[in-house]
Order: sequence, then structure tokens, then C-alpha cells
Amino acid sequence: MLGSLLPAADSRAQALPPDKVALSALYNTTGGPNWNNNQNWLSNKPLEEWYGVTVQNGRVTGLILSRNQLAGPLPSALGKLADLRQLDLGDNQLTGSIPSELGSLANLEWLSLLANQLTGPIPPELGKLADLGWLSLSGNELTGPIPSAMG
Repeated sequence: MLGSLLPAADSRAQALPPDKVALSALYNTTGGPNWNNNQNWLSNKPLEEWYGVTVQNGRVTGLILSRNQLAGPLPSALGKLADLRQLDLGDNQLTGSIPSELGSLANLEWLSLLANQLTGPIPPELGKLADLGWLSLSGNELTGPIPSAMG
């Protein structure tokens, strides 16, 4: 009987909206249970009721979780938030590198990852963000030159 239940569970997991999958990955990789505010995260409530999430036309357009005790690496799944315009994860304890997948966020206008513990180079893929008007990466341990694509 258990075997017959597994395919149904798998198909439900695959049917999750990509934005919910990306947000769940962020929660799971950055210590979501220990955030200052994780109200409604991973619940069945609409995404616009999850703390720090803004939604328009059913897609996530804003993710504001600054000063919220996020700790750990940023998941590459954030690159699946296709309509994201504002990403502010500043003043947390994020570690590891900036995922190159953030360069696929074609609508991104605001990116703040300041005051974390991010390391490594700035991904050149961020230079593809034509609408990016605000970028703040200070207060990290980033290395290497600013990519010429960001020129």
C-alpha cells in the first residue's frame, strides 16, 4: 500500500509552483526555523501571506528578509523567481558564494546582499541584469575584480 502512495506524493511535489519551491529552498538552506520572523513560511497560506514576500499576478515580485537571522548558503533555486524585482537579504549571516543563477532574474531592479559573510567572486552573470538599478554587496568577504559585464 505504501508503494501506491509514493507516486501520488511525487506528483504533488512536482506540481508545486516554482516560486514556492524556490522560497522553500531558501527557508531550508538558511535556517528558516531560527529566523526572527518566519510567519506562514512553508504553510498552505498564499505566498503573499508569507513574511517578507510580495506577490503580483500570482508570482513573487519582492523578497525582503533583511535583518531576519538568515544563516547559511543562498540556494541556486532563487534563480527560478522569474518575476522577482526586489531581493533584499542584507544584514544576515549568509555564507558561501553568490549563486550565478541570480543572473537569470531578468526583472530584478534591486539587489541587496550587504553585511553578510558571502565569499568568492561576484558572478559575471549579474551583468545580464539590464533592469538592475540598485546593487549593494558591501560588508562581505567577496574576492576578485568587479566583472566587466557589470560595467
